[in-house]
Amino acid sequence: MKPSALIALLCSTSAVQSADLEFYQDVYPFLKTNCISCHNKTTAKAGLNMETPELMIKGGDSGPSLIPGKSEESLIVLASTHKKEMEMPPVNNKSGAENLSPEEIAILKQWVDEGAKSSVQQVRAVILKNFSTTVDPIYSVAVTQDGRYAACGRSNKIYLYDLATRQLAGQVSDPAEKDGAAHRALVQSLAFSPDGTRLASGSFQEVKIWKLDLTPSVSSSGEAAFTSTPAGDAVLKKITTTGKVSVLTSALSADGKQVVTGCADGTVRVWDAATAKPLMELRGTIESVKKTAELDRIIAAQTLEQTFYKSELTRYAAQDKALDVLLGKAKEAIVTMGKVLPEKKKAVPPTTEAKIAAQKKVDELSAQFAKAKDAALEKELKAEQDKLITATTAEMSALAAVSAAENNIKDAEDDVKRITASKADNAKSVASANAAIAAAKATQDKATADVTTLKLAMTKVASKPVAVGFSADGHRVASLFEDGAMRVWATASGTPIEESRNPASTTTTLAATADGSFVATTASTLRVGSPPRWTLEKKIAPKGLFADRLNAVTFSPDGKTLATGGGQPSRSGDIILLDVATGKATKTWNEVHSDSVLCLDFSPDGKLLASGAADKIARVMEVTSGKQVNLLEGHTHYVTGIAFRSDGRVLATAGAEGSVVTWNMLMGERKKKIEGWSNEVTSLEFIGATNQIVTSAGDNRIRIVTDEGAEVRSMANLPDFMQSVASSPNGSVIIGGGEDSQLRLWDAAGKELAAFGEKPSPPGTR
Repeated sequence: MKPSALIALLCSTSAVQSADLEFYQDVYPFLKTNCISCHNKTTAKAGLNMETPELMIKGGDSGPSLIPGKSEESLIVLASTHKKEMEMPPVNNKSGAENLSPEEIAILKQWVDEGAKSSVQQVRAVILKNFSTTVDPIYSVAVTQDGRYAACGRSNKIYLYDLATRQLAGQVSDPAEKDGAAHRALVQSLAFSPDGTRLASGSFQEVKIWKLDLTPSVSSSGEAAFTSTPAGDAVLKKITTTGKVSVLTSALSADGKQVVTGCADGTVRVWDAATAKPLMELRGTIESVKKTAELDRIIAAQTLEQTFYKSELTRYAAQDKALDVLLGKAKEAIVTMGKVLPEKKKAVPPTTEAKIAAQKKVDELSAQFAKAKDAALEKELKAEQDKLITATTAEMSALAAVSAAENNIKDAEDDVKRITASKADNAKSVASANAAIAAAKATQDKATADVTTLKLAMTKVASKPVAVGFSADGHRVASLFEDGAMRVWATASGTPIEESRNPASTTTTLAATADGSFVATTASTLRVGSPPRWTLEKKIAPKGLFADRLNAVTFSPDGKTLATGGGQPSRSGDIILLDVATGKATKTWNEVHSDSVLCLDFSPDGKLLASGAADKIARVMEVTSGKQVNLLEGHTHYVTGIAFRSDGRVLATAGAEGSVVTWNMLMGERKKKIEGWSNEVTSLEFIGATNQIVTSAGDNRIRIVTDEGAEVRSMANLPDFMQSVASSPNGSVIIGGGEDSQLRLWDAAGKELAAFGEKPSPPGTR
């Protein structure tokens, strides 16, 4: 030891020796960091709990870990100083515990020598400080069921994005917090309700529920709905010639780069102003898009259904093949034993006669010997008795051979009955599976036909456009139709996003103004294009309900229950169910896991709740009773993500060791272990009604795999550690966020469509 270090140690030792030490003030802090993570009430390695002096005196598998007044004999001191072949904490331990410093060892020794006195643990309120502007990771993302909006937690703020227009739609803020924040601490978890009208966010010891304000904004009577500046004649002539369309109305974007036209065929088209090349054709309504999405989901779900039952048919076929082998062996045994049995029966009478004769001879000699105790008679009697034993044994063997043959035949006949019954059951199951496949195929075919019909209907002219226009920022295009309908599309995606219709009794007039623009005047106009407004509905933070961070929040399928997951790190994993309407806890399941709950998901029918935790275990519980249905052990590190497949037959879990495990929920056993990640998998979810799983990971990739392990695609070379991922139900868009604070958006093919930074531009700017 260097002189300077020795002087420092002596000074430190002198300082602590000046007064009796307090356990919770002076000793507990460094024990908690480096010892208690492995020696607590839930883990208690080697049977030792070090949370209190009393428990350390009680000791573990090696006896008392400390002896008050005798530091040199106390195991915790010997282990901390690496004496007697003890070294604690171990090298390369998973808890990140480090060797105690010389100063800490000096304090530990003094405390033990002073009698290892206990003290009263002081409960101190956690005071959260304001975040540094450099702390802005994205730990959680969520997408609405319709795929329209995405939310991400960036530091302690929540941002909402319109995925159709690819713009910031707003910030979800709590007026009680500073700088537009949603929480005081990091946003750890996010979830939209199934209907998209609520957003839940989890942070340190609190959950907040935000509600979408659906009250429409109505302008005063006679206000203009929109104005549009027509494109120049030269541009229109080029568009008419190039596109071979008849233009009824047109408008030029504010930057002059794009033109929107309302055409005689009922279509609304967007063109490049410089080249007159068509950029997109805008058709359909919000309802038609919604209906198409529903039909696409039905098609995907029925594909999944057919795949499942086809796999069942394969399984039944394999079973039948095995049963046929067994049936053949059973029938062969019956035939074989049937041939042997007569011979076995034929062998019995001679042995019986021999036994009777031997018995008769023994009886005669016994009678003679009883009258005359002659040595010669005794010897002869003994010989005959031996013959009787041999004869009896022979008879018993012959009878046993007959019985064995008969039993073999009976067992084989029973096997035939059982196997035949199993084959009959399989035949019924095969018929049922084939019927299910046929039904799924019929439903799928109908949905496919309905999609075709719907798309065909969108190509037909229902009403012609009479006026068109761009929004000021160019991200939206609006069109007014002859039937009074107004529709708005997002120019980035071509998606219809808003619409309104004047009442049948209301007249709409279009007038050309002096500057050549159009003004649509109505008795009452519904504004379109307003960003969604989210307000804080409930803050749920009753004292003592949540022990620490809320790492997971998820709504039940009916939207009435919010499940939250958290707990004290290294000590407990808690699940609390909240009533969304009242914010009250309806079920509190403490210590479901022995470490913090990190992820949750409801089964599609809402009857089960799956959880994954830092204790490396996944559990599935009944929601109504809290009874454990499955205990799934397949990871060697934290379970960081969990998700049910849309049919509830498969569960997927993500592990920090860098793997995904899929589980057969019908059998309660592992289906597949999927590898290929070089770092921890941080989150996952199934994409809609498919068997595809989208994952985020620390290896800078968003990766999509099937639940059988085949890779679908990978968005690689991302700039930083990806923490969270989500997709729209139809998989048309995928979002992911991580340590670099960028929320990225990809299409179904893996093409990056947008990247939203820490300080996104507000709506209205380009």
